Amino acid sequence: MLAAFKRLLGVERRKEATPAAAVEETKGLEAAVMEDIDAFLEAARRADAKGHSPWVLRDETRLATLRRALEFTVQHGQWLQHDGSSIARWQGQLLKLRHGDGPTLGMLLACRPDDEAAWQLRFFFIEPEWQGSGHGARLLRAARRSLNGVPLHVRLPLACQAAVRSLEEAGFQRMHVNAFEVASFEAPAEWD
Repeated sequence: MLAAFKRLLGVERRKEATPAAAVEETKGLEAAVMEDIDAFLEAARRADAKGHSPWVLRDETRLATLRRALEFTVQHGQWLQHDGSSIARWQGQLLKLRHGDGPTLGMLLACRPDDEAAWQLRFFFIEPEWQGSGHGARLLRAARRSLNGVPLHVRLPLACQAAVRSLEEAGFQRMHVNAFEVASFEAPAEWD
């Protein structure tokens, strides 16, 4: 009980010491719109060219399928997930990070099978012109706040060094690394 109180007190002290410039960073993510899908697909294509995408997008049929799935997610809040020989409808959110009313800095796709499950971050990226400025960690911290109350899981190759650094800076813990050098990360649930 005393440890929980000390943690709570420590959080309150950190909140008091937060400078005004950091207040903008605490702004949450916003829902993506249909016009954002092209940027998401381009980022997934760039990642696929390096072997870092969760999807193989080298032919137009697969790209069109991913586009339809993303459109369905934006319109209906559901991600269509393969489940054996059928398709399951998971909760899904395509979210973007912007600086005020400026351009999109980055985006992420989160999904989960039901209200009791952890959110899975399927893919996230920062636009090339904004990379290297800490926006990856900012995006992931905003995701933790926006999807609060539930743990977040991510799997990605360790070769994605900038993404791994961003995850660790945002409070994700490395849980497991498989034989293919794909790491699993988890961020515990946060509440307001």
